[in-house]
Amino acid sequence: MIKENIYYSKNVLDAGRFRDLKDFCTTHCGEIPTYNFCRRQQESSNFIEEIIRHLIGRDHHVEYWVRDQIDSTLFHVDANELQAKIDTAKYGKEDTEMVVQFPLNTHILYINIDEKMEGGELLLLPTEEYIIGRPILDERYRVREGSEMLVVEPRENHMVLFDKPIYHAITKVRNKSAKRRISLMFSSWGYVPDIYKDHEHWGNYSIGDINPTKWKIPQAEELELK
Repeated sequence: MIKENIYYSKNVLDAGRFRDLKDFCTTHCGEIPTYNFCRRQQESSNFIEEIIRHLIGRDHHVEYWVRDQIDSTLFHVDANELQAKIDTAKYGKEDTEMVVQFPLNTHILYINIDEKMEGGELLLLPTEEYIIGRPILDERYRVREGSEMLVVEPRENHMVLFDKPIYHAITKVRNKSAKRRISLMFSSWGYVPDIYKDHEHWGNYSIGDINPTKWKIPQAEELELK
């Protein structure tokens, strides 16, 4: 634990599993839908889900996503972001009457980090939780003066976990020579969010082009992974 409700773990996967996951995500990053969901009672349908279940078991439903993120992000909380994006695509803004749904936690596992990368840190505001009434995709959010901020430098096979809807962001990778900053994020849910009741995979990242998609990536045995 590095702060109440924020945890940091090193070398969370054994060397073999991590190597396979790194190779897999690096090879297939562009094919993985933007948002994905696996129900508690389901068998794992792909290698990523197998890894997640290995790490946290099968007690909860899981939402997961993979990003190769070298640009900065706005401060945000993890919630039913997909629904907010769909509403924005349809109506030009978030539905102010949308019920904001939160996961039980968020995990960030660093997969492929360029050794020469400068920047790309994770910024966490441990005392700043979601502000009721504000949009999830909140371009106007500003960090309050004097707010505590934790800075986490990404390291391969290290994982951050937080279990409150705290604001967080990523800084821009400053050196153009750094090509990769791949991370796997996943959140446990106690119930199935409305947006995933009919579809489990959604793409793509563009706010104007979000559609359910059928997706099957190879199982571990199909990839000859050990």
